[in-house]
Amino acid sequence: MKKNFIMAFAISLLFAVSLSAQPQLGAGVKGGINLATQSTTGEGEGVAVRQLIGYNGGVYGNLFFTDMFALQAELAVCSRGSDWDDVYYNVKDLLTYIDLPLLFKFQPVKYANVHVGPSFGYLLSAKQEDKTDGEIYDIMDWYNKLDVGLAFGAEANLPFRVNFTVRYVLGLVSASNDVEYVDPWRNNYLQFSAGFRIIGDK
Repeated sequence: MKKNFIMAFAISLLFAVSLSAQPQLGAGVKGGINLATQSTTGEGEGVAVRQLIGYNGGVYGNLFFTDMFALQAELAVCSRGSDWDDVYYNVKDLLTYIDLPLLFKFQPVKYANVHVGPSFGYLLSAKQEDKTDGEIYDIMDWYNKLDVGLAFGAEANLPFRVNFTVRYVLGLVSASNDVEYVDPWRNNYLQFSAGFRIIGDK
Protein backbone atom coordinates (compact mmCIF):
# COMPACT_ATOMS: atom_id res chain seq x y z
CA MET A 1 0.00 0.00 0.00
CA LYS A 2 2.78 2.37 0.99
CA LYS A 3 4.72 1.43 -2.15
CA ASN A 4 1.70 2.18 -4.36
CA PHE A 5 1.22 5.52 -2.64
CA ILE A 6 4.86 6.49 -3.22
CA MET A 7 4.62 5.42 -6.86
CA ALA A 8 1.43 7.40 -7.38
CA PHE A 9 3.02 10.43 -5.74
CA ALA A 10 6.12 10.12 -7.94
CA ILE A 11 4.00 9.84 -11.11
CA SER A 12 1.95 12.87 -10.06
CA LEU A 13 5.12 14.86 -9.40
CA LEU A 14 6.61 13.94 -12.77
CA PHE A 15 3.34 14.86 -14.49
CA ALA A 16 3.28 18.25 -12.77
CA VAL A 17 6.91 18.93 -13.73
CA SER A 18 6.28 17.93 -17.33
CA LEU A 19 3.28 20.27 -17.49
CA SER A 20 5.27 23.16 -16.08
CA ALA A 21 8.03 22.54 -18.65
CA GLN A 22 5.67 22.61 -21.60
CA PRO A 23 5.98 25.56 -23.99
CA GLN A 24 3.56 28.39 -23.32
CA LEU A 25 1.70 30.00 -26.19
CA GLY A 26 0.76 33.66 -26.31
CA ALA A 27 -0.95 35.95 -28.82
CA GLY A 28 -2.39 39.42 -29.01
CA VAL A 29 -2.88 42.63 -30.95
CA LYS A 30 -0.73 45.75 -30.95
CA GLY A 31 -0.49 49.20 -32.50
CA GLY A 32 1.26 52.54 -32.16
CA ILE A 33 3.42 55.12 -33.89
CA ASN A 34 6.67 55.12 -35.86
CA LEU A 35 9.28 57.84 -36.10
CA ALA A 36 10.79 57.03 -39.49
CA THR A 37 13.68 58.36 -41.52
CA GLN A 38 16.06 57.23 -44.24
CA SER A 39 19.84 57.13 -44.46
CA THR A 40 22.46 56.54 -47.13
CA THR A 41 26.18 55.92 -47.37
CA GLY A 42 26.27 57.56 -50.80
CA GLU A 43 26.75 61.14 -51.91
CA GLY A 44 23.35 62.05 -50.54
CA GLU A 45 24.69 61.93 -46.97
CA GLY A 46 24.48 65.73 -46.85
CA VAL A 47 20.78 65.79 -47.73
CA ALA A 48 18.55 67.06 -44.91
CA VAL A 49 16.14 64.24 -44.06
CA ARG A 50 13.69 64.78 -41.22
CA GLN A 51 11.72 62.26 -39.22
CA LEU A 52 8.30 61.27 -40.47
CA ILE A 53 5.55 60.33 -37.99
CA GLY A 54 3.71 57.19 -39.03
CA TYR A 55 1.84 54.21 -37.60
CA ASN A 56 2.04 50.47 -36.96
CA GLY A 57 -0.64 47.92 -36.16
CA GLY A 58 -1.11 44.18 -36.29
CA VAL A 59 -1.02 40.88 -34.42
CA TYR A 60 1.64 38.80 -32.69
CA GLY A 61 2.18 35.28 -31.44
CA ASN A 62 4.90 33.91 -29.19
CA LEU A 63 6.14 30.61 -27.83
CA PHE A 64 7.92 30.59 -24.47
CA PHE A 65 10.12 27.49 -24.23
CA THR A 66 11.01 28.45 -20.65
CA ASP A 67 10.05 31.33 -18.37
CA MET A 68 12.97 33.32 -19.79
CA PHE A 69 13.31 32.42 -23.48
CA ALA A 70 10.84 32.72 -26.34
CA LEU A 71 10.37 33.18 -30.07
CA GLN A 72 7.87 35.74 -31.34
CA ALA A 73 6.46 36.40 -34.81
CA GLU A 74 4.41 39.44 -35.77
CA LEU A 75 2.37 40.47 -38.78
CA ALA A 76 1.73 44.18 -39.02
CA VAL A 77 1.05 47.06 -41.37
CA CYS A 78 3.77 49.63 -40.86
CA SER A 79 4.45 53.03 -42.42
CA ARG A 80 7.86 54.53 -42.97
CA GLY A 81 9.68 56.88 -45.32
CA SER A 82 11.19 60.32 -44.90
CA ASP A 83 10.65 64.06 -45.07
CA TRP A 84 13.13 65.44 -47.62
CA ASP A 85 14.13 69.08 -47.51
CA ASP A 86 17.03 70.31 -49.65
CA VAL A 87 17.82 72.15 -52.88
CA TYR A 88 16.40 69.38 -55.04
CA TYR A 89 13.61 67.94 -52.94
CA ASN A 90 10.89 69.44 -50.77
CA VAL A 91 8.79 66.30 -50.52
CA LYS A 92 7.70 63.43 -48.30
CA ASP A 93 8.15 59.81 -49.35
CA LEU A 94 5.24 57.94 -47.74
CA LEU A 95 5.81 54.18 -47.70
CA THR A 96 3.54 51.42 -46.39
CA TYR A 97 4.75 47.88 -45.76
CA ILE A 98 3.38 44.68 -44.35
CA ASP A 99 6.03 43.54 -41.85
CA LEU A 100 7.03 40.14 -40.50
CA PRO A 101 9.47 40.46 -37.56
CA LEU A 102 10.91 37.19 -36.22
CA LEU A 103 12.23 37.88 -32.74
CA PHE A 104 14.20 36.10 -30.04
CA LYS A 105 12.99 37.24 -26.60
CA PHE A 106 14.84 37.13 -23.30
CA GLN A 107 12.71 37.79 -20.22
CA PRO A 108 14.91 37.85 -17.10
CA VAL A 109 12.15 39.30 -14.90
CA LYS A 110 8.42 38.75 -14.82
CA TYR A 111 7.31 42.05 -16.30
CA ALA A 112 10.01 42.91 -18.85
CA ASN A 113 11.94 41.47 -21.78
CA VAL A 114 14.44 42.47 -24.44
CA HIS A 115 14.26 41.16 -27.99
CA VAL A 116 16.18 41.08 -31.25
CA GLY A 117 15.77 39.59 -34.69
CA PRO A 118 15.26 40.21 -38.41
CA SER A 119 12.28 42.10 -39.75
CA PHE A 120 11.06 41.51 -43.30
CA GLY A 121 8.86 44.05 -45.07
CA TYR A 122 6.84 43.83 -48.28
CA LEU A 123 6.00 47.15 -49.95
CA LEU A 124 2.26 47.78 -50.31
CA SER A 125 2.25 51.44 -51.28
CA ALA A 126 4.74 54.21 -52.11
CA LYS A 127 3.60 57.80 -52.55
CA GLN A 128 5.43 61.10 -52.75
CA GLU A 129 3.82 64.27 -51.47
CA ASP A 130 5.09 67.58 -52.84
CA LYS A 131 5.08 69.91 -49.84
CA THR A 132 5.00 72.96 -52.12
CA ASP A 133 1.72 72.32 -53.92
CA GLY A 134 0.30 69.29 -52.07
CA GLU A 135 0.34 67.03 -55.14
CA ILE A 136 0.74 63.29 -54.49
CA TYR A 137 2.50 60.96 -56.94
CA ASP A 138 2.83 57.19 -57.15
CA ILE A 139 6.51 56.16 -56.77
CA MET A 140 6.20 52.38 -56.44
CA ASP A 141 8.77 51.95 -59.23
CA TRP A 142 11.37 53.86 -57.20
CA TYR A 143 11.46 51.32 -54.35
CA ASN A 144 12.25 47.63 -54.02
CA LYS A 145 9.43 45.33 -52.99
CA LEU A 146 11.40 43.68 -50.17
CA ASP A 147 12.86 45.51 -47.19
CA VAL A 148 15.01 43.85 -44.52
CA GLY A 149 16.00 45.29 -41.16
CA LEU A 150 17.36 44.35 -37.76
CA ALA A 151 14.85 44.91 -34.95
CA PHE A 152 15.85 45.28 -31.31
CA GLY A 153 14.01 46.67 -28.34
CA ALA A 154 12.44 46.22 -24.93
CA GLU A 155 8.93 45.40 -23.76
CA ALA A 156 7.00 45.74 -20.52
CA ASN A 157 4.42 43.00 -19.81
CA LEU A 158 2.05 44.69 -17.38
CA PRO A 159 -1.01 43.44 -15.50
CA PHE A 160 -4.45 43.58 -17.13
CA ARG A 161 -2.97 41.95 -20.27
CA VAL A 162 -1.28 45.16 -21.44
CA ASN A 163 2.13 45.40 -23.16
CA PHE A 164 4.24 48.45 -24.01
CA THR A 165 7.06 48.10 -26.53
CA VAL A 166 9.89 50.38 -27.65
CA ARG A 167 11.80 49.09 -30.67
CA TYR A 168 14.29 50.34 -33.24
CA VAL A 169 14.55 48.83 -36.72
CA LEU A 170 17.80 49.43 -38.58
CA GLY A 171 17.66 49.00 -42.34
CA LEU A 172 20.07 46.35 -43.64
CA VAL A 173 19.39 46.68 -47.38
CA SER A 174 18.57 49.52 -49.73
CA ALA A 175 14.85 50.25 -49.84
CA SER A 176 15.25 52.36 -52.99
CA ASN A 177 16.45 51.30 -56.41
CA ASP A 178 18.19 53.30 -59.15
CA VAL A 179 15.06 54.32 -61.09
CA GLU A 180 15.06 57.77 -59.46
CA TYR A 181 17.60 57.88 -56.63
CA VAL A 182 21.29 57.48 -57.45
CA ASP A 183 22.22 56.65 -53.85
CA PRO A 184 20.88 53.63 -51.96
CA TRP A 185 18.52 54.75 -49.18
CA ARG A 186 17.71 52.54 -46.20
CA ASN A 187 14.67 52.69 -43.95
CA ASN A 188 15.23 53.22 -40.22
CA TYR A 189 12.51 53.78 -37.66
CA LEU A 190 11.83 54.01 -33.96
CA GLN A 191 8.62 52.26 -32.95
CA PHE A 192 6.36 52.77 -29.94
CA SER A 193 3.42 50.42 -29.51
CA ALA A 194 0.85 49.24 -27.00
CA GLY A 195 -0.55 45.72 -27.06
CA PHE A 196 -3.30 43.62 -25.56
CA ARG A 197 -2.65 39.96 -24.73
CA ILE A 198 -5.55 37.77 -25.88
CA ILE A 199 -3.81 34.47 -25.09
CA GLY A 200 -1.12 33.90 -22.46
CA ASP A 201 0.34 36.22 -19.87
CA LYS A 202 3.47 37.45 -21.71
